[in-house]
This record gives sequence, structure tokens and C-alpha cells, in this order.
Amino acid sequence: MRNRQLKPLLVLCLLCLGLLLTGIVVAQNDETYGAYPSAPTQVPTPIPTTTSMPVTTPTTVTAYPTQPTTVTTTPVMQQTATAGTIITNPVTTSNPSTITAVYYTQAPPVVQQNALLTYDIQTAPPANVYYSGSYMPWTSFYQVFPANSPALWIASSVGWSWYATCPVGGWMQELMYVPVTGTMKVYDLYPDGTTKYYSYGFATPGYKYRWFRVDTPGRYLTMLTIADIPSNYIIVDAA
Repeated sequence: MRNRQLKPLLVLCLLCLGLLLTGIVVAQNDETYGAYPSAPTQVPTPIPTTTSMPVTTPTTVTAYPTQPTTVTTTPVMQQTATAGTIITNPVTTSNPSTITAVYYTQAPPVVQQNALLTYDIQTAPPANVYYSGSYMPWTSFYQVFPANSPALWIASSVGWSWYATCPVGGWMQELMYVPVTGTMKVYDLYPDGTTKYYSYGFATPGYKYRWFRVDTPGRYLTMLTIADIPSNYIIVDAA
């Protein structure tokens, strides 16, 4: 009877002992894995390493010049302006194998076209004048020129010439010397074979000029008479 009373107590003791052992095992397992810390552990911030980058010296770049060192310009013959002349710079070209007229691309005023104009030889003498088969400086020419017959020239790159070339459409000056007072007549022979005749009435002695335009390609011939005395003729080749 007493053994029956102790049997439940023994079972209870065994149950408590089993719970105790279970708790010990669980505690050991917890120690194995470790508990989560109550506060986060401060992780040290890694100090960045300083890497020295090579310093590149910028290359000096030379700026592109705004204009070339040597400026090549087309030679321009400056002509002294007198009353009744065009105040523009003529276009002047030259060629070793030929003589080029001093020509203008701008037309002269209408009142100067087909008109006989006075040339002021004192203020604008030519550099050279073709006379007796050669070009002579003006200072030598006026000393030997007899001035007893009419003469005709073209304003060119080398001075006053009997021959020159000129681009089609160019306006050039034909220079004249009038020895006596008389009726002046000018004859122009065009490339197509036609001849144009101009009468300028009475002309007084001295140097004169007129504007002439080459309007078609080919060869032009011009001569004049003063009081029926003929001059030399001049030739212009237009292209």
C-alpha cells in the first residue's frame, strides 16, 4: 500500500529530473551559438588609402593665327585723283610675257563715258612711256618728245604702252597727246571687223584721255586724228 503511494511521487521526480536535464542541454546549445549582443558592436571604419595620381602638365597649345605672317596682296596702282576722275583703286595685274592694262571693273560716271577728258600730267605723270621702240622714264621722255604730232597710249602696268591685254568687261584709260587745236576723231576697230567712229569736236593742245571698255573677246585697234594728222595706233587683246 505504501509502495503505491510512493510510485506517483517517483514519477514526478523523474519528470522534474528530465526537465532539468533538458534545460541544461538547451543552455549548452545557446552558449554554443552565442547570444545576440544587447548593443551593436561598433565596426571600425576602414581608413581609405591615399593614392597619389600623377600630375599631368598641360601641353601649351599655340593658338591659330588670325592672319598669316606674310600677307600677299595684289599690287594696286594708286592713281592721283583729279577733277572728273573715278576715285577707286584700279585692278592691276602683270604677266612676264605680256603687258596688262590698268583696268577698272566699275564703270565710270555716265558723263565721262564717250567724252574727251583733260589729263593733269603735272600731278600724275606716268612712270614710263613707250616711245621710239622702247619704254622711257617720264623724266627722259618729255625732254626728247617733239610734241608736234598726236600720240596715243594705253595706261598699263608698265606705264603708257602701245599694247596691252585686258579682261572682257574691263574699263581702261586711253591717253592722248594733242599737239594743235583742231577737230579730233577717234576710230575703233572691233574684233568682229566693224569700225566705230567718234568725233570729239575741237580739242585744245595738251594731254587728254578717254574711257574705253572691251566688251567682247578679241583684238581691238584704236587710232585718232587731230586736224587730219594721224596718230600711231594701239592694240588691246581682250580675253
